[in-house]
Amino acid sequence: MSAPQSAGGRVRQAQIRAVLGESGYRRYQQALGRAGGIARQAQLRASLGETGYGAHQRALYQRAVQKHGAVKMRAILTDAHERRRCGRIANPTPAEALLHWLALAAGLTLHADLTGSFEWSAYRAAPTRRPFTATDALIEARVLSYACDLLLPAYALVIEVVGGVHALTAERDEARIAVLRTQGLSVITLTNEQLYRGEADQLFADLLEHRHAA
Repeated sequence: MSAPQSAGGRVRQAQIRAVLGESGYRRYQQALGRAGGIARQAQLRASLGETGYGAHQRALYQRAVQKHGAVKMRAILTDAHERRRCGRIANPTPAEALLHWLALAAGLTLHADLTGSFEWSAYRAAPTRRPFTATDALIEARVLSYACDLLLPAYALVIEVVGGVHALTAERDEARIAVLRTQGLSVITLTNEQLYRGEADQLFADLLEHRHAA
């Protein structure tokens, strides 16, 4: 990069910082970093294929285990998964935000577990310890090592939005849904387009009609 370009970049960054403030600028930089990381992972997945990408990720993890130990790496991964889960609660995609709004409009009560204390398998084993009603729904609820877009415990139902980046991860998403079903959950997937056409409205209406009829 030439010196004038570098100076111009610094000027642009200073302008952005002045507009956003320090806190907003940090969030902006973090968002850029996340977007860059997602793009690089998508490119790698596209070049290797899903099977090759999985093997590559496992090899990276095994090298990390050899260097740092299995206990430390499990703790690091658990912490990273939890931070990503909480990040998705605070920063849903536009389609996920629409799903949440439609759920609220239909009369559901949304819960966001920021403590990480809820896990479906533990709840399923002892549901009375944390009772939920037919109108309760959890955002980014944990099921094993996964987080679900929307979980309705009383119905043992997961609603997943499969738009955007999911187009690049179809094979992995199918395996993930299969795991969710082994945990006694029904899974409904909605594309962004289906959400925008209002198909979730009918889904929630049917659920609530079933509740009233019971």
